[in-house]
Amino acid sequence: MYLIMILLSLPLLWAGALLMIHVFKGSSMHAAVLGFLILAFVSSIRFNTGYESIYIDLTLVVLFVFNSALCVHLLLRSKLDILTTSFEHRKRANIILMLSGGILFLLALQGTVVDLYDISQYAFHVNVYVNLFFMALMFYCFTFMRFQSSTFMKIIAVYSLFNSFLGVFQYIFNRSFLLFSTSENINYYEGAVVSKRVFGFVGASNGAGNLGAILFSVLLYYFIKKRNFLSLSALLMNLVFVLLTFTRIGYLSICIQMLVYLVSSHKGNIHHWLKRCLIGIATILAAFIAFQVFYKDIYQVLFVDRGDTQSNRFSQFSEAIIVMKDHPWFGIGAGQYVSYVENHYGLEDIVLHSQFLNILIEQGIFSFALFLLIYFLLFIWSLKVYKGEAWFPVSLMLGNFITVNFNPNQYYSICIYTFFILAYGMIFLGKSDDRNEAELDRRLALFNENFTRFPGTATLPNRWSNEILPGSNADTARIDA
Repeated sequence: MYLIMILLSLPLLWAGALLMIHVFKGSSMHAAVLGFLILAFVSSIRFNTGYESIYIDLTLVVLFVFNSALCVHLLLRSKLDILTTSFEHRKRANIILMLSGGILFLLALQGTVVDLYDISQYAFHVNVYVNLFFMALMFYCFTFMRFQSSTFMKIIAVYSLFNSFLGVFQYIFNRSFLLFSTSENINYYEGAVVSKRVFGFVGASNGAGNLGAILFSVLLYYFIKKRNFLSLSALLMNLVFVLLTFTRIGYLSICIQMLVYLVSSHKGNIHHWLKRCLIGIATILAAFIAFQVFYKDIYQVLFVDRGDTQSNRFSQFSEAIIVMKDHPWFGIGAGQYVSYVENHYGLEDIVLHSQFLNILIEQGIFSFALFLLIYFLLFIWSLKVYKGEAWFPVSLMLGNFITVNFNPNQYYSICIYTFFILAYGMIFLGKSDDRNEAELDRRLALFNENFTRFPGTATLPNRWSNEILPGSNADTARIDA
């Protein structure tokens, strides 16, 4: 029923999205599109497809509508305005779409060659990968429309602030305040005593810790660049939020990210670099002394009261490797680990607490290799974009890698979407530099004024393209009169 309603309303939704894209200009339009996407995945709204236990989430609908609207907008705009994109952006988009499409193909093939005990979990994973495919396409479309990275950072800071304030309210009032569980409390029962752990938008305390850790390096970078009230508030509130999740791996991830910044973010001045190293050493020493002094209290809160579960994860990992030998190439089925070990080994286990290991075992070696390649390429490309600030991509990728491999991040779709939005934003939008963006706007306006009188489509000579559009390729700088 819900699917029929969505299909019938798609033309209206598409027309509304196209109108919004045409009416809103520049950063307002970009903020609106990305804002709607974030609202969609934090709402956790899902629709039944008409088949039992098979759902699609609102994020997929929003991405489909906005992607089609953006494509039509760009086709219309090509007759009226300049469209530029670099060869590097095209190459990156093509590779990501090809690799993501390969994972989707293998998932579809998997559904025909392995037994699926829990079709709802299989559908969930397929839904997530379809969304990652559409997200890459959306950010590639943004490259045609000069989505400013400063606007992107501001939207992420606002998103983080709302998540942090929600977490604080959850802790104060002991209520989740989430759409489908407004009155549910945030009590945690796995430890020796009942404790409170905030959920944020994720709806799970470990996932909330993952989200805060993923956002940390971006918020730190934004604060360093802007140093205004919004950037400072977002950074500090995110730290408070992560603290209230009591997610130990989140704490570790943020500490390592901060250490990467302190050690790596020098600007060629040896004295400046030594100063940061001394600050890092002093911070580690202070943390060590505090740990020794408050060891009993810390152990009581983070291990006894919260529950000492980390040792079980390593034993689970070793047992899961044995399961992988049953179906090494195509996996045992996406989302099927718990059902598989129960049916084949008679064991009652929880979901794998490692996203990477989960992909390897449930989706097989081929899918794991494609996913690992996407992750590696995103890291390499981001290093190229942030040549003088390598600490930022290193911090983000390393921090995410740490958190997702000690928590079941494969089921925290909000964390997955947030990380890939950040990664895609880094490689497609580039650095945040208001002066360069303002200069580019001025040169593009000058270009429009001087060349719109020529009929037809003309390719700019390399000298002009470098002068008017620095960083663009001559074969992609075009004018449509």
